[in-house]
Amino acid sequence: MKVNSSYIPFQETGYFSKIVTDYLNNEKQLQPFYTYQPNLESVKKAIEVRKNFKPNRVVLVNELRKQYEGITLNEKQELNLNSLLKENTFTVTTAHQPNIFTGPLYFIYKILHVIKIADEWNTVFTDCHFVPVFFMGSEDADLEELGYINIEGVKYVWETSQTGAVGRMKVDKKLLTLIDKMSGQIGIYTHGNEFIQLLKLCFTEGKTIQQATLEFVNILFQRFGLLILIPDNKNLKEEFKAIILKEFEHNFSNKVKIL
Repeated sequence: MKVNSSYIPFQETGYFSKIVTDYLNNEKQLQPFYTYQPNLESVKKAIEVRKNFKPNRVVLVNELRKQYEGITLNEKQELNLNSLLKENTFTVTTAHQPNIFTGPLYFIYKILHVIKIADEWNTVFTDCHFVPVFFMGSEDADLEELGYINIEGVKYVWETSQTGAVGRMKVDKKLLTLIDKMSGQIGIYTHGNEFIQLLKLCFTEGKTIQQATLEFVNILFQRFGLLILIPDNKNLKEEFKAIILKEFEHNFSNKVKIL
């Protein structure tokens, strides 16, 4: 089947703020506030800069492997994970909090976007390898924002007494009840029952929200080689300790004077 498509400027969609369209149009007044434009030439420049940054790749790979214990990685994920040890490998990363059952649709769009970008750059920059990564902001404590999902105008809210980081919260009977309620609404659709069964497989009582989200998102996107990182991790945070100490001692990140 042949599909005809057309393109319109971002500013004509009505979905983007002026600051976004000004950035995309390379407006002069915004240029002092960013380093790169969203184009391949800027990617090439960014690659050269990142080559000077030497992360602890061994710690990253080791912690990712621990995180995926009990989960079978496919061939593409194994390739991406092993490649993170190489200096010519870079990540294309998006981040979001663990909204229950993925929450808003842009949660999905953001992940698809980095997958698409990584695939494109792997074709263009053949001397490098790019890995799509979903960085889960699981220490966010705003349950009011993360504890609901809207489906065709119906809002399903997780009423729980748990507090603190949402990612560390446990799946409870009230959350499981939401899945049952949702099944009555979406079960009539082509993949509705399949979706519900995946939720029931991943969101089991007593499991943390971050673990359940990792498993669910992994099932959805593992075929594309996506890797998911939960940064709520002692060994990963240890790598950031020197920067925190530097901030306390020198306040180096607060150099811009706001008038």
